[in-house]
Amino acid sequence: MKKRKLFIGYYHYGVILTYISVAAAITGICFSVGGNRERCPWVGVICLLISGVCDAFDGAVARTRKNRTREDQMFGERIDSLSDLIAFGVAPAMIGFGMKINRWFFIPVYAVFVLCALIRLAYFDVTEEIRTEDPNCGKRKYYEGLPVTAVAFGVPIFYLIATMFPEFSVARTAVMLFGYLLIAVLFVCPFKLPKPSIKGIVVIMAVLAVILAVLLTVHLKVLS
Repeated sequence: MKKRKLFIGYYHYGVILTYISVAAAITGICFSVGGNRERCPWVGVICLLISGVCDAFDGAVARTRKNRTREDQMFGERIDSLSDLIAFGVAPAMIGFGMKINRWFFIPVYAVFVLCALIRLAYFDVTEEIRTEDPNCGKRKYYEGLPVTAVAFGVPIFYLIATMFPEFSVARTAVMLFGYLLIAVLFVCPFKLPKPSIKGIVVIMAVLAVILAVLLTVHLKVLS
């Protein structure tokens, strides 16, 4: 007899990084938009970096679980894509909005960015499911189009460049909007991008650590 669950879903360590990624993304959105208090898009960028690190390792952590059922595996795959849309689609768009690049005619740029992320994720899910129907398919060696996780690398760089210019300046706005549009186009361009090796992942983590250090140094100095 199948054991009755207290809640639907899965709550083991194999999905914990995905849940942390979503929690970080929501935190980043709240700090970026601000509401009745001062907006802190730089906190949103830090949360984006956290989501990026979680996404880099969530698959590896999930695969360490033994005796995974097909249902368990499919749940992990689906929730990973849903969390990626929030963390690397919606949350990054709110960073730009929180930088006061929020006039009504900028909204289509954010909409295109999120839509391209959505299309990229859905297309990857479909092609991956078809590919893995072949029992001899092996591991994927290439990505088609820019993976949405790359946002955790790209948007912070554009943010650091943009904040070199005065608030409300044309240059500051142009840098961020160019970054969003460039990344959006790369999401849906049909080019092949090799999957990073272990060394490549280490380099990416090192760059993210440098970006985090710069953000903390600059903004904590301002706050003090």
